[in-house]
Amino acid sequence: MSQLIETVQIDEVEKLRSLSIFTFKTTFEHGVYTEEDFDAYFNEAFAVEQLKQELQNEDSFTYFFKEDNEIVGYFKLNINVAQTEPKGPEYLEIQRIYFIPQAQGGGKGKRVIEFAIGEAKRLNKTKVWLGVWEHNAQAFNFYKKQGFTVTGEHQFYTGDVIDTDLIMEREV
Repeated sequence: MSQLIETVQIDEVEKLRSLSIFTFKTTFEHGVYTEEDFDAYFNEAFAVEQLKQELQNEDSFTYFFKEDNEIVGYFKLNINVAQTEPKGPEYLEIQRIYFIPQAQGGGKGKRVIEFAIGEAKRLNKTKVWLGVWEHNAQAFNFYKKQGFTVTGEHQFYTGDVIDTDLIMEREV
């Protein structure tokens, strides 16, 4: 089984949008969110124009994760002012890591973390950080195994629902 990480191109924005909506919804559909909450979030975070801006931002990097040439997930890295929290110039943020349900597991998340750490080194960053929903024990435990520790928290809005994300970071 071949695995490949490829930069998302601007002409792939519709694929990115569809994948973003699908993976977010399947990840969180059993929570407290209504269809209106999802729609509000998707219309803001995953609007075509918003995604195009992110893809054209020189401080953001979005990648498709492919398995046997099929897109099975994506992730996004941010540096400098593109970070969702003002962490500073020594940080790289992993903003999103999402896989379709049937592609979860099998070391793909670890490969993404290793890729992000490699990019941080290449960009002369000394720390990597991310936010993880406080009730996502599986993701929290995975990041902990990857050397991340909790250093704070921030709020994450999905429509009218306000959640708490734990901020986790690690040295490169």
